Amino acid sequence: MSAEMSNVGEERDGRPRLRRVVTLVAGVVLSLAVAAPAMAAPPSANGKMNEIIRGSGSDTTYEAIANLDEAFNASPGCTLRVPPAVPQIECDPHPQPAANQYENYDHETAVSLYPQGSSAGLRQLCEKGTAGVYPVDYARSSSGPGSAPSQCQNAADPLRYVAFAKDAIAIPRWNGGPSGSVTSLTHNQLREIFLDTAGDGCAENWSDFGGGSGQIIVHGLQTSSGTYATWQSFLGGNPNTCVAATGGQVLFENDCTPINNLAVADRQRSIWWLSFGKYQTGAAACGPAATDLISVNGVVPQASTIQDGSYQYSRSLYNVYHRTSVPAHAKDYIGENGWICKPNTQHTKPVGSAGLGIAHASANRNWGAHIDKIIADAGFVKVNASPLANKCTFTDLN
Repeated sequence: MSAEMSNVGEERDGRPRLRRVVTLVAGVVLSLAVAAPAMAAPPSANGKMNEIIRGSGSDTTYEAIANLDEAFNASPGCTLRVPPAVPQIECDPHPQPAANQYENYDHETAVSLYPQGSSAGLRQLCEKGTAGVYPVDYARSSSGPGSAPSQCQNAADPLRYVAFAKDAIAIPRWNGGPSGSVTSLTHNQLREIFLDTAGDGCAENWSDFGGGSGQIIVHGLQTSSGTYATWQSFLGGNPNTCVAATGGQVLFENDCTPINNLAVADRQRSIWWLSFGKYQTGAAACGPAATDLISVNGVVPQASTIQDGSYQYSRSLYNVYHRTSVPAHAKDYIGENGWICKPNTQHTKPVGSAGLGIAHASANRNWGAHIDKIIADAGFVKVNASPLANKCTFTDLN
């Protein structure tokens, strides 16, 4: 069973997800590594810029995708007709065989809408066309298809989850107090802390796990977040269960600032969860001197253990599109064989430069390697370690 199929537990509205998991196992989800065909200009290339490509959803992937948007928008293509000549934003002429066919030939434009959470973006995608719903072409999601909101759980919404990077759920602790000597916890111990599986009213103490004396303060996350849904699926229950009982806070994802601002004694008794990538880059403001990440079953969360899956809470990050209604130009950007996903051998590089790619006079950088760098700079890990392979995998839902 693929990692994408392993989401279990409860839906956000509290209903059990067992029936959903049975459906997934029964075969409506297909997870595949993609072997991209060789191509020049993408199938949608028609010499004209189409409608803006709009993505919405995850906070975790917002900055990475926004940076990919910027790169895509700036990548080379045809020579455009110059205003005031009309019609505008078209290749002049079309076709242009000598132009760069491999990047953004039509000069399509991609934008990322303000992040409101993975489930929010998925609801927008699945309710597209409903009065008052802002139209988007794809959803950013940091959780897999097992956590899809109810609006997307029907045959009318055949979705494709394209995994473009790997991340993990990381568990920070704040140094200097009773948690200081706790370097590793087991899966069952984390379930005890977050779900109160011991049934003691969330009275877990750091001393129960090899630390000093101090009741653990559990902090939670807003439930529209894909990071919430992923942690919920890993634990098999609501990770906000012990927040109120321990005096914790329900926070917006990937920002340690409210915990950092607590009184020292409370901060040092705290535990939370967040994106490994956001922690690694410092975007979560946890502070490397103030916090450490807890290992799970003795396995340290790091790029190598996330890549090979030995860190238990590794996850994929997705761009999700509607298989029957996605605009072709959007699919050619975020789809499983699109600009983000295709192998570096199908991107261009400067003439005479080293590395994989197609030498082209218009290329001012190695565009395939640039995509890899954007993902790495976000603290995320490549889906496929081979530089010759397609960068993505995909999973179908419904």
